[in-house]
Amino acid sequence: MWTCVLALLSAALVYTYLGAFSYYLADDYCEAVRVTESSPIKAVIERYSIGAWRAANRYSNLLLVGIGESFGKNNMPISIISMIVLWFCGLTWIVHELRNFFKLDWAFQTDLFGGLMFGFFSFLQAPSLFQTIYWRSAMMTHFAPLVFGSFLFAFLIKQARPSGDKPLPLSVYLFILIATFFIAGFSEPPITTALTAQFLLMPAIWIWDKTSTKQKRLALLAWTLAGTFLGLLAMLLSPASAGVAREKTLNIIELLMNSFLFSFQFIVDSLKAQPLPTFLSVLIPLMLIWLYRQVKTSELTQEQKRAVWTAIIVIPFFAWILIAAGFSPSVYGQNFPVERARFLARTVSIAAFMLEGSLFGLLLGHVQLKPNRALGQWVVAAVIAVIAIVYPLRTAFNIYRFDIPEYRERAEWWHLREDYIIRHAGMGEEEIVIPGYSGIYQVKELDDDPNHWVNRCAARYYGVNSIRTVSMTDETFLREYLNE
Repeated sequence: MWTCVLALLSAALVYTYLGAFSYYLADDYCEAVRVTESSPIKAVIERYSIGAWRAANRYSNLLLVGIGESFGKNNMPISIISMIVLWFCGLTWIVHELRNFFKLDWAFQTDLFGGLMFGFFSFLQAPSLFQTIYWRSAMMTHFAPLVFGSFLFAFLIKQARPSGDKPLPLSVYLFILIATFFIAGFSEPPITTALTAQFLLMPAIWIWDKTSTKQKRLALLAWTLAGTFLGLLAMLLSPASAGVAREKTLNIIELLMNSFLFSFQFIVDSLKAQPLPTFLSVLIPLMLIWLYRQVKTSELTQEQKRAVWTAIIVIPFFAWILIAAGFSPSVYGQNFPVERARFLARTVSIAAFMLEGSLFGLLLGHVQLKPNRALGQWVVAAVIAVIAIVYPLRTAFNIYRFDIPEYRERAEWWHLREDYIIRHAGMGEEEIVIPGYSGIYQVKELDDDPNHWVNRCAARYYGVNSIRTVSMTDETFLREYLNE
């Protein structure tokens, strides 16, 4: 298991290392200007109250950008790397708390294995990894809420553990309320997804939870629901949302139909485009839980088997509903969600596949491989080891061989160009002309039009009147031009 963990950790490290080559693109310039020309809190209030800027109803992402800018010159890679590390830590904590919640007797390295495996598959299958993770503006909108949400989810599981009738202190509920409200302010998809999940879980706990901690779990869910709903109200009541509402007419039937249709298409396309990762995300948990059940002699009761089968049937529909809920803001605002807005749907689908595999592993736990039981267990363990070692290592090698050189070269050119801008701005030049590069992964670069919104934000960021690009194709001349 430790060998498998190290293999997954190697893939996680190369994904993290890619963050070292992140730099300003498109909206990053505008957001950096807003939080540095005033305090981050003031920038959030101004953007929210004026409502004329893009995504002005969101309040947490710009605040986090302001915190990131306080890290100084290298704030971009520091922010990206920190969020990736926190993602893997949060997922590991979730697995650890689930193990304690269900009173499973396995070692901590298995917690690490589960968290790293989920994080690995989420990055491997990301619809647009660069946009979602390595472009800060989108990362703060679509990835950051999942990172903080993973920690909150693990905290909720910890508090919901059976602990007799001892009530939780008010401070715990207030923390949940504030944390949920903060997470809701990053973007709309996490809000609609969380609200849908909470509305589905509330009656489920009320009907099927027969333990003494039922009231505590309902209270935890109620405070979580309250924080999410307050976040939704804060977005809906903003001037930006009012302006959008005046421009669009809401057809709730069409919205629901398209959301569920797009969700179904996303699931089908994912199965067709990435069959191997999908299959492995089911197979590995199945074999792992089967192996765990082999050393646990207790059989599942008939009631437990019925509950497992019910969960197996319900989980795909639950995931479909959650993905549709996450898609609904994009369906209302535009159409099919852009790639970076599908990352949440990807994590929901991966979680559903891994849960399905785990539940089938429970049901098959009594099945023994013949003729030698011990040999069969070793064969399954060997298959898990081969998959969990070779697959991440192959991915890590490909990233090291192809992606890292590309990211490094692009970052080198960007820093050369920035040094040129700063140098000439320091010499008193107000109209800066720089080499132009094409955009990367559909993210806009600086334009040859000095009045383009990206150029205007970049000019404000560097303190000059204007910046425009010109085409330069000869690499030697280009490097000499920038280095002078």
